[in-house]
Formats: sequence, C-alpha cells, structure tokens
Amino acid sequence: MGDQLRYWQGVNAIRNGELGFVEALFSGQNVLQASAFLAAIPFPAPFSYISLGFYNTALYIILFFILYFKNIFTKFTVWFYLLFPSAALYTALSLRETLIFFFMILTIVFARESKIFRSILCIIPIYVIKFQNFFILGPIVLMYFIFSVAQKGMGLTKALIISIISLTGLILSAPIAIPLVNKYRAAMYVEDGGDIADITLISGIGDFVIQGLTSGLYFLSKPFIWEARGLLPFIQSFENLFVLSILFLITRNAWIKSPDKLAFWLLFMILSMSVYGLVVFNYGTAVRYRYPFVMIYVLFVCADCNIQQLLPNRRFLFK
Repeated sequence: MGDQLRYWQGVNAIRNGELGFVEALFSGQNVLQASAFLAAIPFPAPFSYISLGFYNTALYIILFFILYFKNIFTKFTVWFYLLFPSAALYTALSLRETLIFFFMILTIVFARESKIFRSILCIIPIYVIKFQNFFILGPIVLMYFIFSVAQKGMGLTKALIISIISLTGLILSAPIAIPLVNKYRAAMYVEDGGDIADITLISGIGDFVIQGLTSGLYFLSKPFIWEARGLLPFIQSFENLFVLSILFLITRNAWIKSPDKLAFWLLFMILSMSVYGLVVFNYGTAVRYRYPFVMIYVLFVCADCNIQQLLPNRRFLFK
C-alpha cells in the first residue's frame, strides 16, 4: 500500500529534524499529523515502512494489556481481538488506522469509567488525524456519560427517541449536508480510480435518507464474494461472512440478556456504518475503515452485556 511510504517519510523527516513536531502537528495534513504521533513513540528510527509497521503492532499489543487489566475482555472477545484477520493486517502496516483505533478505544474505556478529562484527552488526537471519526465518536461518548450506559443501559424508549431526533436532524440538515456528502462521494470515487461521470450523486432528501440507511448495511457487508477482484478482497469476502455471523450471534445474545445496553451500541454501529457507507466505494478502503468499529462493537457489547461465549448452550471454540 503506497500510503505507507508517505507516513514513513513523514516520521523520518520529524526524527531527522527536517520537520518540526509542532509544525507537522498543525500542518493540516493528515499524513504529517499522524506521522507526528508515530514519531513520538519511543522506538528506534524506522529503516523502512515495514519497520514503521512495528510501531503500530506495538500499539496493538499495548492496547491488549490495557483492555485485559481494565477487565474489558470476555472469554470470547480476548480471542476475537487476537484472531480478527483484518485487525492483524492493518495494525501491522505503516498507516494511521492503528493510531485512530488506539485513541478511539481509550476514549470509550475512560468514558466507561466516568473519567471525563482523560476521555477528552484521548478524543482530541482523533479530531486531528481523522475528524470523521471524531464527529461519530463524540456524540456517542457524550451519550455514554449522560445515560451511564455501562451501569444502567440506555433504554429502548430513549434509543427510539434519539433515533427519531437523529432522523429529524438528518432531514433538516439535508440542504446543507447533501452538497457536502456529494462532494466527498465524488472525491472518494475518483481517488479510488473511478470516472467522475459514473458516480451517482444524492438527488434529494428522500434519496439522502434511504441512501444513508441502506449504504450502512452494504458498507458493513462488502465486498461480497462475487464483487471480489483480486486475492485479498476474495479472502476478505469470506472474512465478512464469518464476522457478520459473529455480529448476529453477539447481537442476539445481548438482546436476550440486556437490550437496554445493546440499544446504545446499535446506535453507534448504525451511525458509523451509515456515515462511511455514503462516501466510501473501494472495497479495500471499506474493510480498512470498518474494522475499528466492528472491533469496538464486539468488545463493548460483550463487556457491557456480559457475553462470554457465542453459543452458551453448546460446546464452542471460545468457551
């Protein structure tokens, strides 16, 4: 993945004194901003983009121990964290996704513990290196504080009210939001190698709402087997079937055990998938952007709803 070279060059420029840390952090360029955070990690200078990938692997390992000592893992999720193929792949690359994932997890962990200041400190880097995730996670964390989800749950009635308010807000914001969404849809489509003449833009409020709801489900599922072009997308299409089965089983078990707490995380998943589903077309990019949200959903639904195993009445691999 060619982007890895840009992060490696950015880290080395900061480490060699060619670019100041503060200058990179406030450059307004996501690659340089992420490079500044990577350069601050106290490891030897990376000799190649492959060695820079170890920085991200180390963050993933550190996060494992944080989750372990914070008692976030259940019997199932500890194995899911270690064996989720997409997480293993993208956390070994020299990209910003692991940094984003790292700070997103810490933001939620501290929110669960009602440590507001620490949670805010962890969400600020997300705004700097990927503002979309900040605007997805920010309202979610705020609701987590307000409703004390980990202890009390949100309640199906509150979740329904919030959904109606969100849908109303979506409709009211459509005149402003639709041109912006179309702009990013076109930009992402062209960036992924498509012809701008082939892009279907959102035409109105009704189309905006329908696209927002349906594209989220598609974003969660793609690529399908028949859409795969190349070995990696083909493998990822089978991974999707496996992951979707896991998400179904987790959601079913959580619905039985604690629907109030599940309602909150369903809102989180629907919001995140819909936002990215509207603008991301490339299958590889979809998997890369999706895995942090899938991991968060699995980890915290299982933690909040005490899901220890997927098939509680049968002997299972993760029992």
